[in-house]
Amino acid sequence: MTEVIIDFEGCRQKGIRQIGIIQSQNLRIINTWDVDIVHQKDISTTLMEAMQDAPSVIIAHNAQIEKNLLRKYMPYHRHGNKNHNGRLCWGPWLDTKEVYGVLYPKIKNYALESLTKSFIPKKALEKKANDYCVTEKSKPHFALYDALCTYMLIERIAELVDLAKFAKD
Repeated sequence: MTEVIIDFEGCRQKGIRQIGIIQSQNLRIINTWDVDIVHQKDISTTLMEAMQDAPSVIIAHNAQIEKNLLRKYMPYHRHGNKNHNGRLCWGPWLDTKEVYGVLYPKIKNYALESLTKSFIPKKALEKKANDYCVTEKSKPHFALYDALCTYMLIERIAELVDLAKFAKD
C-alpha cells in the first residue's frame, strides 16, 4: 500500500504558504517534501510530483482542511488518481482526527498537537523531526513537522486497527 501524508499551512482566504508531504510504502517513509510556497505554481508542481504514483490512501489530520485547499488550487473528482474530463481525482482519504475520535471517544482535545503529546513519545518524535525537518521547522505548525506527527499517529495504530475501514472519498 502506498500512502501520502499531507499537511498544509495556510488558509483558503490567504492561500497555502507551506506544504509538507510524506510518501510511504506500507508506512515506511520513502520520500518527503517540505516546500515554502513562493509562487502558486509551486503548489501544483509539488502536489503532482507527490501524487505521481497514485497513492492507495491520502492521510491528513482534520482532512477536510486539506481537501478544501486542494479543491481551491487543483479542483478534482473523488477517488482514484484517474483523469475524468481533465480533472484530477484523489482519494480515498484517511483522517487521523476522525480515527482517534472513534478509537478514543473520551479525549477532550483532538487537535494534532494534543494527540501527539498524548500518544507519541517525545524522543521518538524528536528523532523523526531531526531526520526529516530542518531545525527551524522542527516544531508544530510547520507543514512537514505536522505531517510527521500525523504519520506517527497512524503508524502507532496501523497494526492494531483495520485502517481501511476509516478510508473515505
